[in-house]
Amino acid sequence: MKQRKIAALALSLALALALPLAACGQSGDGAQNTGSGGSADNYPSSTITIVCPWDAGGTSDGLCRIVSEIGAGSDYFGVNMVVQNSGGAGGTVATTEFKNTAGDGYTLCQEAIGVFTLQPYVREVDYTIDDFIPVAALSNEPIIMIAGKNSGITSIDDLRAKDTVTYGFSGSGSLMELSQKQFFGMTDVEATGISYDGSAPTIAALLGGHIDVCVGHPGEVMQYVESGDAVALGIFNDERDPRDNLKDIPTFKEMGYDVTMSVWKFLMVPASTPDEIVTKITETLNAITATDEYKEFCDANQLLPLTMTTDEMVQRIKDEAAVNQALLAGES
Repeated sequence: MKQRKIAALALSLALALALPLAACGQSGDGAQNTGSGGSADNYPSSTITIVCPWDAGGTSDGLCRIVSEIGAGSDYFGVNMVVQNSGGAGGTVATTEFKNTAGDGYTLCQEAIGVFTLQPYVREVDYTIDDFIPVAALSNEPIIMIAGKNSGITSIDDLRAKDTVTYGFSGSGSLMELSQKQFFGMTDVEATGISYDGSAPTIAALLGGHIDVCVGHPGEVMQYVESGDAVALGIFNDERDPRDNLKDIPTFKEMGYDVTMSVWKFLMVPASTPDEIVTKITETLNAITATDEYKEFCDANQLLPLTMTTDEMVQRIKDEAAVNQALLAGES
């Protein structure tokens, strides 16, 4: 009898010790709780949120939503995915908040390049790219320089032959301004920039003959090129855009001007996210952006799907930031 009591007591003690250990390793629904330092074995097991640092509507919001729609499928993340819009201060408000988000893979943030290459030089920010890990490139939206049909400018050579030039752009300190500022800094042309409140009034000023040239994204300017009201002079890309309506526009690089500027977007996670979860997220997102559905969305919105590794994105961000900082400081 005494031996049976001892055995029963030992069994009770073993069960008592085992239960807390099991509770620590399991969430309420029986799935492992990965946490910021957890394993990717059971990731993801709950809703993933994509933070969009801009208001609903527009291509940034649209990119988040198409990724979430495809990503919820069983071939990809296979869990519910939601988009959280949090606009303000050129994307810096949401980015600053995201810096302190748990690195567990359940919250991603979509970014546009200017949040890291422009905003830190025009306002106080409490983040750098080193606080995050870019996990997937999303899209590239090139910048194209056009001239009005009555300007007498049909090529970069025509532009350089002029003694003085006026150029327009949307937003002081924007990529629209800096792309032209950097180009004209490589020429002997006396160029005067004029800022407008948005792309529509900028293009209207060009078509009305008030400025000689301006820049814009394909969705903003190509309709006027195709109608004959404007002439495409060059595109600020490393390589020619492969799309049918853009492939004949020369890059500034091939014309001898080392200027590359475009609005490109990507998804990132906090720097505290474990490597194995980062790898799983990256592989899944790359599979999403390779789908026909994603490519069709980009095509419909005049976006070019973009593919880069994490290291390539970080290096490009730092390189572009150095160029923009110098331009904003008034250096050529």
